[in-house]
Amino acid sequence: MQLSPVLIQAIRRQAHQLGFDFCSFAPAGEAPHADFFDAWIEAGRAGEMSYLERHREKRRFPALLAEPPSPPFETMVVLAVDYHQFDLPPEVRNDPSRGIIASYAWGDDYHEILRPLLYELDAFIRSQTGRSTLGKCLVDTGPVLERDWAAVAGIGFTGKNCCTIRPSVGSWLFLAVILIPERLPAGWTSRREEGREEEGKRPMTCGRCTRCLSACPTDAFVGPYELDPLRCIAYWTIEARSIIPRSLRSAFGNRIFGCDICQEVCPYNRRLGERTPRLAGLRARHERVAPPLLEGFDPAHPYWLNQEAFNKQFARSPVRRARRGGMLRNVCVALGNWGAPATVPALAHALRDPEPVARAHAAWALGRVLARQPHEQAANLLAMAMEQETDSRVREEIHLALHGV
Repeated sequence: MQLSPVLIQAIRRQAHQLGFDFCSFAPAGEAPHADFFDAWIEAGRAGEMSYLERHREKRRFPALLAEPPSPPFETMVVLAVDYHQFDLPPEVRNDPSRGIIASYAWGDDYHEILRPLLYELDAFIRSQTGRSTLGKCLVDTGPVLERDWAAVAGIGFTGKNCCTIRPSVGSWLFLAVILIPERLPAGWTSRREEGREEEGKRPMTCGRCTRCLSACPTDAFVGPYELDPLRCIAYWTIEARSIIPRSLRSAFGNRIFGCDICQEVCPYNRRLGERTPRLAGLRARHERVAPPLLEGFDPAHPYWLNQEAFNKQFARSPVRRARRGGMLRNVCVALGNWGAPATVPALAHALRDPEPVARAHAAWALGRVLARQPHEQAANLLAMAMEQETDSRVREEIHLALHGV
């Protein structure tokens, strides 16, 4: 069946009523940058994200995601939600005693919020076309190059920071797609059909701007449009489970989950003003924006140390992806970058944590305290830990901390 212009507009209206801010369409052909993605994988950029290496052919040709008895997918419905809310005040962002969480994680997990809405939108399309089989609904979890398709559909363009940018609202966008078997009208052109007069007056390009590339504290960009996750703060604080390279830790500052720097400096994201997301679940929770680093070590709510407390503190939050041990690792790095004597009691707890990776970073952080000023308790904690520690990675960190490396 072919989608009529009337039905396309009806789908857009329904998407907006459900909570999506933008909805457009693209033929489900070959992903434009599939070759680039394959080369990126072959270069070892995926790191611990082994899931990216699977289903390479389906990433290239998303129509292959159709499974019997579904007919072949012909169209990609591309949707976006603007999650920008407010800019962190400089006094909060630069406070070393607070842990900065990427703004996409200030509310509840967007995957769980958007997925049911995709099912509802697909049900609406089926009610209009008589289709009995389900579309394929994906929220940043399936083998689809969403940013490619957002560009093809006219939602925005891919910036040098690798984010999808829509000039009128910036790059603070969650992307989702529905693959459906209905066809687009012949000669479909997303810009014309969507009627984006406002966007049409603005350049869909970064031009000569390279602010994002220059601002990255870990030099994670190989060049424009190419990110090396193995140097990216977001990768290490969210996806990676291993020990963070020593050469990168000081550049993390107080960022404990993700990083927004390459978006914060983008001219398209400046002076956007405060905004309340239409989807209530995405709205910021105060305790998840910039929590005091030492708060989670308090016996009253030890969410960095206790799994049950962690689950309660971050219920329905994207932060749970990093797991408690990973977040404690990240917090230890932030405490080390703070380097104040006030961090030592918390680091003493972390140095006894069951997770070796957390203990390793606690040792590094205590070493950072010692590097700033003599501290008998910190030195004694490291010495005692060396006597009891059996993990070679942790022992190495303790040794280096005791020797001022």
